[in-house]
This record gives sequence, C-alpha cells and structure tokens, in this order.
Amino acid sequence: MQTVIKTENVYYNMDNKGMVAPLPSTGNTAQPTVRIDITDSDKQHVKASRIRKFPKFRFPYVVNAFLSIIVLSGIILLELGYIPATKIGFYCQDPSLSYKFNGDTVSATTLLVGNLLILPCVILCISEFLQKDSTIRICLREFWYFYKEFLIGCALVLLITEIIKALIGEHRPHFFDVCQPDSGKNCTKGQYVYSYECTLTKYTRYFMSDTSRSFPSGHSSLSFFVAIYFSFLVQMRVPTVKTGKLFKPFLISCCLTWALVCSLTRLTDKRHHWWDVLGGMMIGCFGAWYTLHIIYRRLNQNVIVVPPRLATSTTTLLDVKNKDAKSEII
Repeated sequence: MQTVIKTENVYYNMDNKGMVAPLPSTGNTAQPTVRIDITDSDKQHVKASRIRKFPKFRFPYVVNAFLSIIVLSGIILLELGYIPATKIGFYCQDPSLSYKFNGDTVSATTLLVGNLLILPCVILCISEFLQKDSTIRICLREFWYFYKEFLIGCALVLLITEIIKALIGEHRPHFFDVCQPDSGKNCTKGQYVYSYECTLTKYTRYFMSDTSRSFPSGHSSLSFFVAIYFSFLVQMRVPTVKTGKLFKPFLISCCLTWALVCSLTRLTDKRHHWWDVLGGMMIGCFGAWYTLHIIYRRLNQNVIVVPPRLATSTTTLLDVKNKDAKSEII
C-alpha cells in the first residue's frame, strides 16, 4: 500500500501501511498538522497487544510447577520420616551417643524463617535500594530473579541433605537418652547391637525418627548456602561509593556469623557430631558455588537477567521535513 504525505504542498509517496494526509488548519497561525491513517489490520494488532496483559499458557510452566511439587513433597516426606530410612545398629554404651538432650538453641522454625525470609528480604532490599536510590524505583523483577535463584539453590541443598540423611541413618549424640533402646540395657560394653526398638514414648514420631538422621547437619548446609549466596550478592551489587568501604564487609560478616551460629550451636547442643556439621558446611558451599556460578556466567556473557519490555509499532518512521508539524493517528 502506498503512503502519500503532503507537507507544505509537497507530496511524498512511500510504501507504508499508513496513509498520511494534511488536516485542515483552524486558524492563520496554526501549525501544519499531519494525520496518519492506520489500516484495520494494524488497529487490531495494536489492540491485541494492549489487551494481552498476562503471559500465555506455556508447557514449560507446567513442567516447572510439577517438578517443584515433587521436590518439595520429597523434602517434606523425608524430613518427617514418612519415607523409610536406613536403620543401623549401635555399639553398646557408646560414649558418643550418651549425651543428654537439651533442646535446640536455633530451632527449625527460626532456621527456616531466618534463612528463607528475613535474611533474603533484608539483603535484597538493601542492595536494590542502594542501586536505585529510592524505594519507589526498586525493580521487583530483579528482586524476584535473585530470590527465585536463591529458592532453587535452597531446594537443591535441602534435597541432597535429606537424601543423605535417609541413606546413612546415623544416630545423634543424644540417641540413648531419647530412644532408650531395649537391646541396649542388657548388652556388653563395646558389643555391636544390630536390632533394637525404642522404649521411650514421650516424644513424637517425627522426633523419634529424627534421632537417627544426624549426618549431615541440615542447619549447617542451609545456613552456609544462604550466607555464601548473599555475601556474593552484597559484594556484587552493593555500591561502595554510596556506602563506604566498611558497609559491605559488615554485611558479609553478619551473614557468615549467622551461619556459624546456626552450625556451631548444633555441637554445643549435642545435636550433631563434628563431622555432621563439617559435611553440612561442604554441601552448603557446593550448592552456593553451583548457583552463583550460573548467575556469574550469565552476567559475564552479557545475558540480560531481567529482559525489558519492548514496545511494538506497526507504523514506520516518516521523514517529514517540517519538524513543527503535529501528528494524529486514526
């Protein structure tokens, strides 16, 4: 379709989807006006692009949702003991299993709320605020990207931890105090007992099954993953010019201190052996390295983490010599 442009009695013929024609002047001092007539197909395309506010239904979304449900269900079932774990024996009167149960300094609820909600939101809000200089300008899509990658890494670390716990089935240091196995009362010191049943019934089923899930430490694996992940984000995204040289090391030290508190209190509470905590630290460090390696590689390859919205138009740019002319799209 040809486009005819008339500006100051000069006609331009161009191959375009729109028809350009001059509008009548309303006064002597009125500036020349250009009217662009868009075809019906173009109008429908523009209208459809404005109406489509929600993303289309895509098969990968269904696959991701299905896999997320499977992973979360597996973690919960393994943690609660509904999936049978390995049941190993013990050495009679083993001193490493004879400690008293004194509770948890950092409970499971405190661990999950602090590591999955409070610490991530605080660090991400601080980094985004310092980059944008305003709470209004904080990009929620960037916030969600880093938080989403964090949740995926957490799921990986927790799944590996729970699978190893179920496969090994190591007893906790307070095993004798909580379980009081029947075969351990009349055995000879140093004798290995293969079969036993717990005689103490004042604890819940979940807690009783948890007494034989010592290695590795879930507190250590999750807390070290969170600490290393957000230490990297602080180092990468918090601008030193706006905060000074001590602010970033302070935030990083807070993250690492929290991880050490969550890990070392498992030893002081006699809830884990030292090798359990060390194994959990290694799993958390591996999960953080893997997740951050993916993010860092995308940044180095200039991959746009948060793709901007691209504006679409069905008209082409017209070279109109009169720069003061007005345009009207019909």
